[in-house]
Formats: sequence, C-alpha cells, structure tokens
Amino acid sequence: MSMSDPLLNQTAQSPEAVGAVAPLRRDDFDRDVWCLMGLAVDAADINRAVAEIDDAVRTRRQLSFVTPNVNFLVRAMKDESARRDILNADLSLADGAPLVAMAKMLGVPVPSRVAGSDLFEALRRRPGFSGRRLKVFFFGGRAGAAEAAFDAINREKGGVEAVGWHNPGFGDIESMSSDELIAKINTTEPDFVMVALGAAKGQAWIDHNRNRLTAPVTAHLGAVVDFTAGGVARAPEWVQRAGLEWLWRIKEEPSLWRRYFDDGVALAGLALTGLLPQSRQAGAIAGDAQVDVTEGAGETVIRIIGKPGYNSLKPVREAFRMAAARGRPVCLDLGGVEAADRAFLGQVLMLEKHLAHAGASISLSGANRRLQALFRANRMNYASADASQSAAREETGLRKAAI
Repeated sequence: MSMSDPLLNQTAQSPEAVGAVAPLRRDDFDRDVWCLMGLAVDAADINRAVAEIDDAVRTRRQLSFVTPNVNFLVRAMKDESARRDILNADLSLADGAPLVAMAKMLGVPVPSRVAGSDLFEALRRRPGFSGRRLKVFFFGGRAGAAEAAFDAINREKGGVEAVGWHNPGFGDIESMSSDELIAKINTTEPDFVMVALGAAKGQAWIDHNRNRLTAPVTAHLGAVVDFTAGGVARAPEWVQRAGLEWLWRIKEEPSLWRRYFDDGVALAGLALTGLLPQSRQAGAIAGDAQVDVTEGAGETVIRIIGKPGYNSLKPVREAFRMAAARGRPVCLDLGGVEAADRAFLGQVLMLEKHLAHAGASISLSGANRRLQALFRANRMNYASADASQSAAREETGLRKAAI
C-alpha cells in the first residue's frame, strides 16, 4: 500500500460547512471509533451520520456505512467474512437496544441507537441541501417493494428524490453485478444506493461493487425499503423506546422468529464469553502513551508505552496511519503497556482493516495477561510475535545442536 491509498486519502469538510457538527474525519484513523464486542463502532449520533452523508455527497468521497445489530454481531463472531464486511465500512452506527446496552456496560460512548430506518427518515423529512434533494436508487427488496418505495418517495417533497430502482431477484453476487446492471444504476446518477438483499448478501454485494458504483454513498438497509414501500409497518415509537421493536417485527413478519430466537441464544453465549470477562475493564483509560516506530526485518514494529486510551490516542493514530501507508506486517510491542481501552482497540481494528487490503497482518508482543484477555474477549486473535520468536530461537538451537 502506498501513500496514495484511497482509503487514506479522504477529505474532511470544514466545521463551517457542517454547522455545529465537529470536523469530519480525513481517514479511518481520525474516526472516533471504538471496539464493541469485536466490532468497530463509531461514537456517532444521527446528526453526525447525516453530516457524514452530506459531506460524502458534496465532496463525492466514498462512504459505505453499516448499522450493526445483534444479527450482525452474531454473524461476525462466527464468520470472518461477515466481520470483514463490517470492518471495511467507512462508518459503523450501532443499531439495536442490546448493542447500546452492551456499549453502556463497557463504557463505549455510543450516544444513542442509530437505526437505518431512523436515519433515512431524517433524510426524508428535512429540506434538500445545496439547492437539491438527495438522489437515491433502491436495489433489491421483496417483489414490488423497490418500485413501491420509488413511487412513495417521489410523491413527497422532502429531502430525498428516488431516481431509480431494480429488483435483481434471486441469484449469486456475480449474476447481480453484471456490467449492464451496474451501468443501469450509474446512469441515474444517484447519490445513495440503498441495497436490500439480505444482510450477508447485501454487504457482500456492496464490497464487490463499491469501486464500480459512481454513487458516493452505499448501505444495506433492507427493512427500510419495505417500510418506505408501506408493505411492512414500523413499530410505534413507544415500542422502539422500550427496546421491543424485534417483537413488533415478528408480529409483522412471523418468519423472523427463528432468526431472533437463534440470535438470542447466541447473544447469551457471547455475553458469557465476551461481555462478562471484560466488564471490569470498562470506560476510557486516563493516562499518557508514548509510541516509537522502527522498521524491522520485513515488518514495522510499533512499541507503545503507558496507557493508550481515548485521551492519549494522537501518537497512536499517527503511528498507525504511517504503518498502514507502508503496508508491511506490523508487530505491536505492548510490553510497556499497563492498560488500554476500547478506543485504542478501535484504532487497532482500523490498522487491521488497512493492512488486510495490503495483504499484511498484525502480531502482538509482550502483552500482559490483562491485555491478552481484552483482545481475546473481543475476538481479536492476532498471532503472538513472542511465540514466533520463541519458535525461531528453538529452531536455531536445534540446528546448532545438529551441527
């Protein structure tokens, strides 16, 4: 990966351009991103999310966002490709009452739940920006839903204009990614391609095609297409506030009960193996951190000393940005680290994301038992550089003995 890596070259909008919202990120290492049960989650509310979308449309920078809920979490814990789909997103907004509750337990500052349906409603209800409306293309959904959503949006005079729709039916990712189909979407010049193919397939389709789509914003928001079309009723606000929207969804779509049941069982197991073991290490770490970067044999070594956490991440961000641009394997030397928080782990996830694009990986060295347990509880199972070095020393010793 070179310094021209598109993942690292994203332009932020000035504070004046987005009103009261804080300056937007230049790249992933500027994100206020935290690790929540192994997922990268941004500490962003709905206003921040709207500002990110507006900035992406104005500047035409790429923005793929996800709204992880319990089903996302369960799939990510079982399937590395599902975890990678979430990690590859440019913005991750916590959806679902259980995730918000876990965030509070662990001191992750998620301001509130940001459901995809609430975000789209916020875009619909406001005036258009820069003298025009946000142009959306509906892709997927159940039979007739995308067309009905198209018609419903264009009967309104709010902040969103529907410019196209397509239902690809059933098939694999390749059959839904033909040149003709991508051209059909691009010809409408959308700002936002809303995908509804089922969570796993939808994210995979976005990852497969995001560099071919001219629309700056992409997201899988399957239920939103149905809600917009009017085929499925959204839960009343009091049901949403009570955290019982899942029960309402089952009432509206009885076939969902099996998924919610299976997710609930899996969530109980994750609470025992992931949530409880790290609940004593909640909140942000107060302290300083020093960072030293050296180039080793075939890898970049980043040595961190102190307590890397939310209030001391500046040198960590700079070191990780530099290492990501180099694209070499990274050894994190944590021998001098007393404690770390989930804001630090969030930056480690961003480093993992960028290194994976370069075919490189992370290894850990010197981590104490507390840190090892924190990484393990979040399924961040990186290779141990200590074990590799020990094995190398042992092999060297065997060769000497043979001589």
